[in-house]
Amino acid sequence: MSHSMYVCRFADGQPAPMDETAIREVLGPVTVGGMPPTGLPESWDLEAEDGGGSEVYGDALGLTFHRFSAGQILDRVAELARRTGAAVMPLDCPMILTSEADRRHIPEEFRAEAIVVVPAALTGRAIDLLINPRPEPRQRPALPQFPYHPNPVATGSVTISDAPCACCGQERGWVYTGPVHAAGAPDSGICPYCIAFGKAAERYDATFADGIEGDVPEDVVTAILRRTPGFLAWQSPTWLTHCGDGAEFLGLTGAKELEKYPDAVDHLRQRWPDDRFDDFLGSLDKDDQPTAYLFRCRACATHLAYADFT
Repeated sequence: MSHSMYVCRFADGQPAPMDETAIREVLGPVTVGGMPPTGLPESWDLEAEDGGGSEVYGDALGLTFHRFSAGQILDRVAELARRTGAAVMPLDCPMILTSEADRRHIPEEFRAEAIVVVPAALTGRAIDLLINPRPEPRQRPALPQFPYHPNPVATGSVTISDAPCACCGQERGWVYTGPVHAAGAPDSGICPYCIAFGKAAERYDATFADGIEGDVPEDVVTAILRRTPGFLAWQSPTWLTHCGDGAEFLGLTGAKELEKYPDAVDHLRQRWPDDRFDDFLGSLDKDDQPTAYLFRCRACATHLAYADFT
């Protein structure tokens, strides 16, 4: 930051001394080289444990913080204001007071715009937000319910996006990032609503998984292949089934993640019935190949998995 900020206490419109002991106790621990035995330096540098710093000029009648950092340095400024009753005056921002009663004491030209932040709420972050206001995070609409892929954001198959959907043309706040199996369909940019409502499948004659392993009713096949976000795999992704229904996809896993799912490991072992399984299991990596794909039965909650690699 290149801002300057002033900390000053006022009485009847004029600067009034701050408690020098409070200044030394608050700023001394982060003063480079330490404070002198008595009084205050004419200028000095601050360096906090988080690596932030500031140049300081002035005395008990007013301190200027120049080139200050956010984080612990602003925490010190906030503490100083709380302890001394001083006003915080960021450059080109309203003055911050810790009490409404202080408004009548500050110079008249600052009174209308000054804001009051009670001591309990006056923190370094509060000062930082005043200096560098952040826009409110966008409230994105709730995603459709996907019974066979309950949390596609967590699995990485859906992510935030402000771009219009490639299928419906509307800006939905979310976009699907998994595979689309269809000739002429866009490789990316379809919103999850067009998947849930079947619009993308109908428009492009698309599926979002390559196949289903096991016998399940036709309506389940349609729901999984054409109305459920798929997932990226090293080879063509396959959806697992259990208890006569499609299973829920929970995400990509490696050996470490599978330690919590011994039933999924047993299921993998059945698919790899030889003495090389333990080595193969240990090589599984969530972020690199080979990778396991974790599912959970919707009826009995048994965890299932299969693995692949290029």
